[in-house]
Amino acid sequence: MWELGHLGIGAKIAAPFSRKLSYGWLLFGTILPDLIDKPLYYGLSLFTGKRGSDLGFISCTRTVGHTGILLLTMAAVASVKKSKRLTAVTLGMATHLFLDGFQDLWSQVVSGLSGESSLAMAAFFPFYGGELSAHFGTMPFANLGEHLKAVGHPFLFLTEAIGALCLAFDFWNKKRQRFSV
Repeated sequence: MWELGHLGIGAKIAAPFSRKLSYGWLLFGTILPDLIDKPLYYGLSLFTGKRGSDLGFISCTRTVGHTGILLLTMAAVASVKKSKRLTAVTLGMATHLFLDGFQDLWSQVVSGLSGESSLAMAAFFPFYGGELSAHFGTMPFANLGEHLKAVGHPFLFLTEAIGALCLAFDFWNKKRQRFSV
């Protein structure tokens, strides 16, 4: 799933739990895992000329930002500090991981793709598969251009469209509420 899908669908999933939280911070949280991991992977790949498992530890775009360790740390800090902003960011991050997991499940069940879920490998890092792991999943795309072309895949196109519609509805609804008596 890409950013519009994460923003719009993630905000809708979080809506029942986020009534008193900042919508902006929630939206930030819905894309934070990708804001961490995509530049990390592609920057490292560009800098070294390597990709995938040849990069070592940072071997795909679902790494540090997609870990359960980061999510649980954010939740703990939000709880200890009683911070509504951090709670909103953490809730957004949780929807991101949920939606990535849904995408992996869709890819395996509906599309018939085989292989392990890169989200599961990241989310349960370093304990995925019942043993300590020294790496994340492997990047399935040769380069950023190939990754960007994936938006033409029907699942990604549909989730981006749904996400955009959700965001448009939220914007319209908030604007309408602002001007109602």
